Amino acid sequence: MQRVTQNPVSQNGISLVANNHSPMSLQEKYEAKRKSRNDAIDQFVSEAVERGDCTDRLYWTLIYDFEHASMTTNLRQLEEAGVRPLPAQMLNDEELFTSLWELISGLSDLGIFLLHSNHLTDRLLYERLVGHILVEPVRDLPPDSGVHEFIDLIGGGGPVEREIYQQHYASAEERSQFAKEYGFEISPKSPPSDRDRNFPKPQSERSQ
Repeated sequence: MQRVTQNPVSQNGISLVANNHSPMSLQEKYEAKRKSRNDAIDQFVSEAVERGDCTDRLYWTLIYDFEHASMTTNLRQLEEAGVRPLPAQMLNDEELFTSLWELISGLSDLGIFLLHSNHLTDRLLYERLVGHILVEPVRDLPPDSGVHEFIDLIGGGGPVEREIYQQHYASAEERSQFAKEYGFEISPKSPPSDRDRNFPKPQSERSQ
């Protein structure tokens, strides 16, 4: 794990540092983000009322969340929560395994969940997350905003991705349908990992 800068993080002009210049707790930072988000949505609704426009709060919540919320990265959000991953090359296999599951747990706390990772070794998954996926720009929403994000580690729907899915994840029925559609079969293979079944899930799925 690496040390993180203590520069204040801003959310729509609100400095996430307490007035007495002491660092805010994580919950205080999240509360500031919640207030900023709610105030912005309230403003959208108020302006819509004045214009005679749509006043549905859910509509303006979506507008704010997907178009107006500040930009960040998942890596910055994790670091803010105290999860600070080192580069994979600095970790031995045991350290990387521990750090990987800290990442997975930290992401679930942010409402972010992984799918289809069994075809990747721990090291490849960690490298892909830390070096690529988690540094992509995202909207900075508080964890309890009701928005869940799912990151599919297979990726797009090209030939390579279809082969990966058929090899490691497809059911017998899906493989049969694939053979009918494309005229050839892709034999199943045992993936290098069986971690997906242990991934955290959204609260709504845990009771199913």
